[in-house]
Amino acid sequence: MLLQRSDLKILFAALWADMAAAQTVFIQPAYVDTLARYSGLGPERAGYVLSWEMTAFAITTIAMAFFSQSLPWKRTIWAALLVIASGNVLSVFLNDFEQLLIVRILVGGASGLIVPLAFATVGRLANPERAFGLMIGVLLIYAALFLGIMPWLTSVAGATGLFGGMLVTCILAALGMRWFPGDSSPKDTGGRHKFNWPAKGHRLALAGMLLYFAHLTSFWSFASVIAQNNRVSEGSIAVALATSQIAGIAGAMLPAVWGERIPYLRALALGVLGCVVSVAILLVLTDASTFLLAVLLFHFGWNLGHSYLLALFARLDPTSNLIVMATAMQKVGIAAGPAIAAAIYGTKGSDWVMVASLLLGLAAMAALTPAARSRKVTKEQEFLIS
Repeated sequence: MLLQRSDLKILFAALWADMAAAQTVFIQPAYVDTLARYSGLGPERAGYVLSWEMTAFAITTIAMAFFSQSLPWKRTIWAALLVIASGNVLSVFLNDFEQLLIVRILVGGASGLIVPLAFATVGRLANPERAFGLMIGVLLIYAALFLGIMPWLTSVAGATGLFGGMLVTCILAALGMRWFPGDSSPKDTGGRHKFNWPAKGHRLALAGMLLYFAHLTSFWSFASVIAQNNRVSEGSIAVALATSQIAGIAGAMLPAVWGERIPYLRALALGVLGCVVSVAILLVLTDASTFLLAVLLFHFGWNLGHSYLLALFARLDPTSNLIVMATAMQKVGIAAGPAIAAAIYGTKGSDWVMVASLLLGLAAMAALTPAARSRKVTKEQEFLIS
């Protein structure tokens, strides 16, 4: 058995809470398209709504790095779920742009409260590598299924189908909350810890987390544009992007099987450098075949690296301070990557976007290597003591 039954229940509760909070992130293209067509906003204002919702998401996630340890986690998630569910209900009835914008900003802010707490809770389980692999794998599968039924939902009910489906996710999260640990965590080491600035080595690892997600999103946000500029057909691009989801699920599920049997440095190298290599392939040649290979490798490495990164931060700091800060750095990287790519694309073109992404990936690996090595030393020490 990969995880104990009690840990599986906690994982179930945390992953559904995370899905309810982060669902907009997973379905961004369909979300914008639905608001543009069925809510009468048009593409520009629909994108504006998404942008502000994600900005609020990032702001509260970063704030949680400082305040999470002083909050009752379970009650905070319940309150945030109530805001998200209410926001999804209200979004069905709002046609006014300004009113919808305010509601979605509130939903985004509430979402940012949940995600770091869900990750921190999973990080406290006995085997975080396997737990994060299962968590991310299930999230990707659910997101793929949701995207698969989105055309039917919107054709039948328009925007009501979108927000109704998101409300169902909130209900599933609420049903799972009975298994979420109480506000006194089962692995709390002497009560809630106050915020402490990370140690020097941990600060470098946090910078690596930021660089890794800036690397990922700088390439991924322009992946279709890069392919189109190299005359890859829209049909080939769509098939490649859809197929890459399967590779992403495989990348997330490997940690669930491997656990700590593979050294962190080797696992992170496989994940991070896999993404770097995929970008390098397209720098050499970009056609339909190489684009398919690159995005398959990229999505595989992304989710493999993400799972082990979260587990690494959980192992480095039992107080959960570090994993909450790592989640904040992840959001900063997600915001920075597309901005970097857009600035470079406007002046240098798509090849230089890939060069920048490649360099960010290599810098991320360099920043993460000391922490991964220190974890190996710690494991050897634990073995000798035992």
